[in-house]
Amino acid sequence: MARNLPPLLNRAERTNYRETSLHADVVAFLRRLRRDNPRVRVRSMGTSAEGRDMPVVVLSHRGAFTTGAARRLGIPILMINCNIHAGEVEGKEAMLALMRELTLEGLEPDLLDRLTLVVVPILNPDGNDRISTENRKLDLATLEGQIGPPGGVGTRNTGEGWNLNRDYMKQEAVESNHLSRLYGQWWPHVFVDCHTTDGSIHAYDLTFDTAHLSMSGHPGPIEYARTELLPSVAESVQASIGRRGFFYGNYRDQDDPASGWETYPGLPRFGSHYRGLTGRMDVLLETYSYIDFPARVETIRAYLLEIMKYVAAHPEEIMATVDQAGVDTIRRGRNPQPDDLVGINYGAARRAADGSLEFDWPVHYLEEAEILAYDAPSIRARRIPGRRLTAYRTPHYARFVPTVAVPRPYAYLIRAPEIGPKLLQHNIEVQALTEDVDLEIEAYVALATEKTHSPDICTGIERFETVLTVRKERRRVSFAAGDLVVFAGQRLGNLLIYLLEPESDDGLARWEYFDRHIELGQPFPVYRIPRPMRLATHHYTPPSQ
Repeated sequence: MARNLPPLLNRAERTNYRETSLHADVVAFLRRLRRDNPRVRVRSMGTSAEGRDMPVVVLSHRGAFTTGAARRLGIPILMINCNIHAGEVEGKEAMLALMRELTLEGLEPDLLDRLTLVVVPILNPDGNDRISTENRKLDLATLEGQIGPPGGVGTRNTGEGWNLNRDYMKQEAVESNHLSRLYGQWWPHVFVDCHTTDGSIHAYDLTFDTAHLSMSGHPGPIEYARTELLPSVAESVQASIGRRGFFYGNYRDQDDPASGWETYPGLPRFGSHYRGLTGRMDVLLETYSYIDFPARVETIRAYLLEIMKYVAAHPEEIMATVDQAGVDTIRRGRNPQPDDLVGINYGAARRAADGSLEFDWPVHYLEEAEILAYDAPSIRARRIPGRRLTAYRTPHYARFVPTVAVPRPYAYLIRAPEIGPKLLQHNIEVQALTEDVDLEIEAYVALATEKTHSPDICTGIERFETVLTVRKERRRVSFAAGDLVVFAGQRLGNLLIYLLEPESDDGLARWEYFDRHIELGQPFPVYRIPRPMRLATHHYTPPSQ
């Protein structure tokens, strides 16, 4: 760094944590960081809906600044995503500081020799710059909001109103499309998503989690993150700086910590569950909003650093775990067995008082846990922090059991050409028939369809989901050259099943992408090939290309 330049600080550091960085601050920080710094490259993943650049930073001591170079090194690729909810800014500030410390200040000097680090410092730039002290304003009566920064933060949703952490399956926001493309290009071994949580009053500085849908995605990476990586990182953070952490959750009864500790809903519209379907390792970090802003930044910085150190110290087992998940998924899709079931729906339907259809996603018992919180009177009074630390033995609800599971198919044939580009957005390999063909095949006949209101999707837009009831039957069907073919024997085989099955609780049918093709008593336009067969296909290219 040139001697005539002032110290490189992010906005939080410059203002003594009274303010958070604007998009322009982040861009200026990265411009300084990459200046004469051979360990850093800054690129763009695209522009936001309102035209702001979305930078991506790659850090390496070994010149692994492209996906090909990184893979050739044979070391783990770690991707860290910040500011998906732009009122939750701790990850953004912590990663800016950590990137400076790792490349300019000599922190952990060999760390970037042992992993390639890819950072998205500000995924939601439009929401980030809508700064207001009303955003995430503390309201303990409703257990919402956070303490500081005094200058305010941005909005949960994007400038267009999208909640990006509910957009992974439908991918309607341009920012979601950019992140998906980046994920497919780098194909990281471990992905970390930075958030800040409110909710129950407890004694943890950060709660963490990973994917849970092990009956839908491959269980190997999910269980490794849950049983190995996360507990080890939490232990290291507490030993190094004294900050406590545990698996993410809230009390089932907010006045009673012994009522049960429950994780978030089992839908892959949430990023962690989505990445669980891809067979990679995922980490969710949620700093605790009832400690002050500097403490939150300190805590998530420590977690991010310890995750980097863990990944760098366990490269073989991490890479082997995720690579084996990919190999298994491809093998199972190429030779599917009738007893190889994939969960595609975890919801339980019910009727509201007005007769409308609503859904719950039951969370089942996983194990007993000891939750560190405060005395019961403090919790009931919404006092932060409470008067006296108290440990509670309570059930940990963190397991999901599918209400609908389907046998893994060999392939799907699709008579809805507009679905091709959407599948490509998810990095799924798509083929097309090169000739007309008649096939004995499995069809889904639509028996009933109903709409249900979709919450927490986009500000100002009333959105609905389509709920289908179908019957599977054997039919002889004629397909034309150009009809889409998607083989399950690919690394994203589990994801494509969840996207294409008509009774999926978070698939493309649920998100209304097939609505114009649905006719009661007629086949749904996605057909299943249950066992291997030869098909004449070529690589699918969207019409615009």
